[in-house]
Amino acid sequence: MNKNNNISLKQLEALIITTIIGVGILSLSSDVANMLGNDGWIIIVISGFLAMIMMYIMIKLCKLYPGRVYYDFGKDIIAPKLFHVIDIIYLFHFLALSAFTLRIFAEIIKIFLLGRTPIEIIILSMLFATTYIARSNIEIIGRMAVFILPIVLVTTGIFVLVTIPVIDFTNILPIFRISLADLKRILNGTGIIFFSYIGFEILFIAMAYVEGEKGATKHSIKGIIYVIVIYLVTFFITLSGFGVFELKREIWPSLSIMREVELPGFFVENIDGLILAAWILVVFATLGPTLYSGSVVLSKILNTKKHSLFVLPMTPIILILSLIPQNMSEIYSMMFILLKYLGTFVMIICPVSMYIIALIKKGGKK
Repeated sequence: MNKNNNISLKQLEALIITTIIGVGILSLSSDVANMLGNDGWIIIVISGFLAMIMMYIMIKLCKLYPGRVYYDFGKDIIAPKLFHVIDIIYLFHFLALSAFTLRIFAEIIKIFLLGRTPIEIIILSMLFATTYIARSNIEIIGRMAVFILPIVLVTTGIFVLVTIPVIDFTNILPIFRISLADLKRILNGTGIIFFSYIGFEILFIAMAYVEGEKGATKHSIKGIIYVIVIYLVTFFITLSGFGVFELKREIWPSLSIMREVELPGFFVENIDGLILAAWILVVFATLGPTLYSGSVVLSKILNTKKHSLFVLPMTPIILILSLIPQNMSEIYSMMFILLKYLGTFVMIICPVSMYIIALIKKGGKK
């Protein structure tokens, strides 16, 4: 590990927040409303706590092998050839996640900002911009996260303030109208919305470089709590603005409600454009660590020291994957399948299994 390539606990916290919040936040409110109506916030909270548990397990696993990334020390836990296959699965996970994120990003930008620009141009522009940060070290990516985090928080605050004139808080009612019959819907919804917290697997790399390892768990949990709060704010604002029945029909309710905002005399006429501009930085902060993680995994597979060699060669693969879906329906259906199977393996099954095996090998020493 390069001692000059460390990240602070604050950078770790910011990295978790900015990596998680991406394109999913725009459709999250509609998704949970379709699952549990006005009480969809319950699924957001439960999914967040599940993310905390999985994140805790990842941190504990990494602490068993200090100074090494998961994609390297994994071969010490199980047979190297078997873990080589796992590395390949993680690589595909990051490639596919980057591709779908880029495609949804491009579709939104085309609809709301650049109607005449080809999808391919939008994807390539963002992809090449992201490769610059992805070729950097984790320290630089951590600094980027610290820079973008205040933009995320300020944008959330602006979102709340400017939407107050067009929302009706009585639309939140009634709440807590759930029973045992809703338990299945809550469990199914949690299994889906949990993947809205995807991105905290950056810990598998960041933990090898974090300064003050003892505080990593505390700051990581704080990061998840910030994300839960932002998700809850987004849900309640859009629910108040549309009502539960209209919210269910919206694809990207967060952006739709911004188009209804009119502030007489305000120096910015199109508030939705301002929010989108900030959101572009958020997507950039999500894609950067994802591409970085994919290149690190590929460097471990090919046993090289520098990950930066593989960032640009990955771009045509990501571009091809992003263009496979023909429409928004296919994008979300394919992404759902990806998260249901691949996401479950890389974020739950594999970390838990590896942690149990590692504890057994180390004689139960934590």
